[in-house]
Amino acid sequence: MKLKYTGLLLVVAGMLLGSCKKNTTVFNDPYAGGKPALGISVNPQQIPLPAEGEAGTEVTIAATGLSDYYAKKQLKFLFNGQEAQIVNVTATNIIVKVPGNASSGVTSFVVDGQLVFGPVFTVLGKVAIDPTFVAVSGADGAVLRAFPVPLTQNLILLGAFTNYDGKGSVSRQNRIVRIFPDGTWDRSLLAGGGANSTLWDMAQVGPYYYVVGDLTGYAQQGSGISRITRLNVAGQVDTAQVLTYTKKTKFIPAFNGGTTGTIRDIYPVGTNKMIISGNFNYYVSRQYDRYTFDYKDSTVTDSVDVRQLARLNEDGSLDRTWRFLPTELGYRGQLGKSKPGANGPIRTIKHTGGVSGKILVYGTFTSFDGTPAGGIIRLNAEDGSIDPSFNVGAGFDQGVAFVSFDEVNKKYLAAGVFNTVGGKASQYLVRLNLDGSVDATFTPKVFIGGIPTYAKALTDGLIVVGGNFRTYNNVIRNGFAILNPDGTLADGYNTVGNLTGEIIDTYETKTADNKRALLIMGSFFNFNNKIRRNLIRVKLEI
Repeated sequence: MKLKYTGLLLVVAGMLLGSCKKNTTVFNDPYAGGKPALGISVNPQQIPLPAEGEAGTEVTIAATGLSDYYAKKQLKFLFNGQEAQIVNVTATNIIVKVPGNASSGVTSFVVDGQLVFGPVFTVLGKVAIDPTFVAVSGADGAVLRAFPVPLTQNLILLGAFTNYDGKGSVSRQNRIVRIFPDGTWDRSLLAGGGANSTLWDMAQVGPYYYVVGDLTGYAQQGSGISRITRLNVAGQVDTAQVLTYTKKTKFIPAFNGGTTGTIRDIYPVGTNKMIISGNFNYYVSRQYDRYTFDYKDSTVTDSVDVRQLARLNEDGSLDRTWRFLPTELGYRGQLGKSKPGANGPIRTIKHTGGVSGKILVYGTFTSFDGTPAGGIIRLNAEDGSIDPSFNVGAGFDQGVAFVSFDEVNKKYLAAGVFNTVGGKASQYLVRLNLDGSVDATFTPKVFIGGIPTYAKALTDGLIVVGGNFRTYNNVIRNGFAILNPDGTLADGYNTVGNLTGEIIDTYETKTADNKRALLIMGSFFNFNNKIRRNLIRVKLEI
């Protein structure tokens, strides 16, 4: 019986094997025909010789497996994306020359579209991180504006941050901080808890500072503030004493006025007035001596229909002689309202110097005070009326994101998503003459990978451009470029590596050893391949 079972098992096994062979399916190799491994070996951590240098410097990088590709003319070498001249290749290294348009960053080998990354190389130029600015930790939120403290070299920084240079463990720096020229924190500013929301701008009117933004509270004043308040020079809210309906003493902000929406810009007018602009629809003020239905203390908020622009007196009251229509019906049928302003968001610039008395308004609107305006218009600061001497024709076809004014050359720089300005082709960047006509001496080149969102002329005519673009005129410039007055890249000023984030403002200043410098502010975390959070100072060589 045992032999019979064994024979039966052998027969069944043979049948199964035969069945398996019959049903076997052979698949094609999914990787057949793919590109073979390049066989290039390089250590990205090994420092090139030299590790840094200017354009034209010959650099030696240790690498193997390059000779055959070099002989067949299949090998390319890139400095941060820009192709370089290969001087020589041996069995153990490659010698390359830094090209004139190179910038700091990762090097790479390219063969038939395949990349092998090499070490980081620093390209030296006329822009470098300032080692005398010691606040390398920056801020934990966006830095939006630098305000020069009168009669000193100190600055007050405003923004959305709550911790400056890691000093938040000592005392929170909520949206406002004063710094010394080397960037160290000046703890003598008595801002207390600071602002409870973003601060966008600041001005001095008479003996006081006025800060604006989204704030509804500042330091000990947790209420009674509507996007603007007045500070003494020590940084404290200027307060006043009032008597309530029930005869209680209450300390309130002495500046009694504000708006229901964000205030982005503020400008002093003489010694006792100021112009504010933003995206608000109502001016508000408070009455503290009113009562409730059961005769308890109450604060009543009065509202006036005021759109986007207003002139205020030093105590916060509304100046009803400026851009105001006293006989028109406004909020809840009350007499008095402002002119209509723009039909979209705005930003403003108030001129100083040789063309003072003008306010430029720009944004994504198509009309202003009922007059057609393609994203830009200029007002007379004295009464807020439209200035007919400024004419951009049809304006910007897509509105404009940012405009700055060059006080030296009396020209405007505008950046945004537009393609035409005044009916003329000018993509993303344009310069305008004082009368609004397009400046033909400035020709912007092609941006790829994004758009510019910031452009400002320095006092020597060079132009700083920031944004989310990758290249400018086919040169790798990841979000940061410095141009000549004609729109070409400035030689030697574009060696800085990647900027990761957004530039919001810049401020011309000096290094600790009195060299020319630029304080760059915004919302970024990497500059020239170094971790820098929202603030950095660079020195500029001539």
